Amino acid sequence: MAPVPYIEQIRRLYPNEPPYRWTVNLTSPWAPMLKPVRDCRIALISSGGIYHPPQEPFNPVKNDLTFREIPKTANVADLRISHYSKNARDVKDLNTIFPLDRFRELEVQGRIGELASPAFTFMGRIFTRTRLQKEMAPHLIGRLRELQIDAAFLVPV
Repeated sequence: MAPVPYIEQIRRLYPNEPPYRWTVNLTSPWAPMLKPVRDCRIALISSGGIYHPPQEPFNPVKNDLTFREIPKTANVADLRISHYSKNARDVKDLNTIFPLDRFRELEVQGRIGELASPAFTFMGRIFTRTRLQKEMAPHLIGRLRELQIDAAFLVPV
């Protein structure tokens, strides 16, 4: 299977937007796994702009630097999408961008140690990269440390 030509696809979908400046990391931000996944406390993180009423929807304008915490016991049918991208807004099966049901199944099956609660979502397509790196990311990382997360499953939308 060929990789998805994501950058070209974004340029085709948003021809009237200024070209996005993609981040280039010269070193890897990833850390090696220290234990098997079946023993890990896993955080689910999605950029799908999902929120759980009565939480506030995300700002429909680009660059909302907030995130929402969704309890792992939430009913997926109750969740909503508030996202700048029409591709995210048009999603029919929320588990494709926020696989909460699938991770609960993995936990019951013993394939992961535990799905952490809460799970996290934010609205993708944030163009203020420096603010994302200096404001939102440290706050989110702080929450993951508080929850003693071993690994995170990231779902880009």
